[in-house]
Amino acid sequence: MKNSKKDLIRRMEVEDDLGIRRGAKKRFVVPDKVYIIIKICLIAALPAVYFLCSPLLAVVVLAYFGLIVVTNNIEKNFNLGLKKDLHIRLPKTDSLLCLLLVIITAVGVTVSSVSMTQRASMFEGFDDSQLEEVIDDADFSSADFVWMQVWTKVKDFGTLMTGTRYLFEEQRGFGGFGGPGGEPPEGFTPPSDADLPDMSEILDGMPFSIIFESVVKAVDTGLIVVICVCGLFSVRKFRKLTK
Repeated sequence: MKNSKKDLIRRMEVEDDLGIRRGAKKRFVVPDKVYIIIKICLIAALPAVYFLCSPLLAVVVLAYFGLIVVTNNIEKNFNLGLKKDLHIRLPKTDSLLCLLLVIITAVGVTVSSVSMTQRASMFEGFDDSQLEEVIDDADFSSADFVWMQVWTKVKDFGTLMTGTRYLFEEQRGFGGFGGPGGEPPEGFTPPSDADLPDMSEILDGMPFSIIFESVVKAVDTGLIVVICVCGLFSVRKFRKLTK
């Protein structure tokens, strides 16, 4: 027993001299070049998806935030065996901003849903037959209507409330004159300058949900730009550290 304890102590002393940490868990570390490529692809994907297929924005942002796990593993690998005052801190501001962006969007979708349920519908008081007369071949069953509302909110979250766009074309709901081209109906006469409504009165009567969604859209769009800028700076700093 004594000899085995001496061998164990001697082996531990050798491990200490070699800087081997006993009991340390092995972690998966992505190679530096692969990490840079992944990060640059995610940075480039943000503006590309924003203009080409905005419903996938949330997927890209969540993937970007998930990159923080890889960043932490690389940081720990850099600091392995170093004193605390020599530890290197890799920038993670861009990933944390992605989390903030998701939180703001989730709050925005929730507030928008609550305000929409509290607002009276434009078809209030209409029965199914009257609604079908207004909109031909429409199905206004309660189940389908609820599913349409849920799907709309899911798509709002997917676009981070920045609007639905496919290949640089923005899809609108019931705003404007309706229809694919947004053309005014036959016989429509635009108001003259003397008949233009007062903008202050229009803003005062505008529903809170519309104003709130416009503010969230501006904030989320600005955050996407900031994330891209911070991401480029983090790639630059990472390259300097790995040279």
